[in-house]
Amino acid sequence: NVKVAPEAKQRIMKSDALWEQVRRREEELNGEGRILIRPSGTEALIRVMVEAKTDELALSVAQDLADFVSNMPQ
Repeated sequence: NVKVAPEAKQRIMKSDALWEQVRRREEELNGEGRILIRPSGTEALIRVMVEAKTDELALSVAQDLADFVSNMPQ
C-alpha cells in the first residue's frame, strides 16, 4: 500500500506513466503472474498487489511499482 494525498488518487490512477510501468513489469512476469493496482475506496492509499512465480519476484515487482507511485507528483 502506498499512502497518497486523497485528491491525488484518481490523477495517479489515470497516469499513462504508471500504466507503462505496469506493462513493462507484466512483460517481465512473462505470463506467470499478474499485477493489480487500485485506489482504496476508504483510505488515502493506492494498493499494489502482485502474484508471480516466486515470492521474491512478486515482492520485487510490488516494491518497484510502489516506489514508482510514491515518487509521482501529488
